Amino acid sequence: MSGEKPPSSSLPEYNMPNFLNLLLPHNIIPLIAYSLLFRLARQYVKKNFWLKFEGFKRYRLQNLTICWAHAVVVGVADLILMVSHPHEIFHDVIDWYNPFAAQLPLISVAYFFQDAIDMLMYEWSSYTLELLLHHFVTCAALVCPGVTGKFTLAAGWALLMEFNSIFLHARTILQICGLSVEFPGVYRSVVYSNIITFFLFRIISQLLWTHWAIYNVPGLHWYFEMIGLLGPIAFGCINGMLFMRLLAADGFLPENLRVKFAMTRDRSDDQKKEKKT
Repeated sequence: MSGEKPPSSSLPEYNMPNFLNLLLPHNIIPLIAYSLLFRLARQYVKKNFWLKFEGFKRYRLQNLTICWAHAVVVGVADLILMVSHPHEIFHDVIDWYNPFAAQLPLISVAYFFQDAIDMLMYEWSSYTLELLLHHFVTCAALVCPGVTGKFTLAAGWALLMEFNSIFLHARTILQICGLSVEFPGVYRSVVYSNIITFFLFRIISQLLWTHWAIYNVPGLHWYFEMIGLLGPIAFGCINGMLFMRLLAADGFLPENLRVKFAMTRDRSDDQKKEKKT
């Protein structure tokens, strides 16, 4: 009968995702377009922004400018998506679909791919390894909507972290370029906004997702179980370390802990971290 539901075994969430589906026109065309857009944006920023700085500092500021732009576009759009669908984000996470919403994970996959290339060209350090791990785990999750036609809101939960990244990247930009000293009031506002949004969109939102996943992910294909249950563990470790580094750098921890969790990536213009071209 036409009204009968297909057997569970035939549904995408119960089968290994076919990653060749990324080559379908509705996936590959946007991925190529977004990748080219980010590449052109990087070239424009490198030719016109932060030119008074040199070496690693200039690279970091130019890279962070693109990171911030991605966070603004995706973070704001994703927050609007999630807030405007309060029922679906808890009760229709797997099956809900919208063509516009499906673009957000594709935009981010293209961004993370281009960002990884940028890092490998200009920087190699322990921070690079951490970020490459982050990008790999993130893309492994964000391709799920494209290859299955489902899990769009699952990607939406993950992309909530990008709203915090607006303030996270703004904080670092202000710090590196010296505007944190010139405009201390603005900088402190960004610092506090970063801490608050970090707690809300990287910690609380992931706890809510984990609660949903514990009750809804078991029984799906092992790939989706791994993404849904082990993904939060990986992000918990990454975000936990980042949060402690931020608290240490911004003076919210005792002196002994500040030394332990101190961030050294942007402490100086370290030419050793830059690959000569």
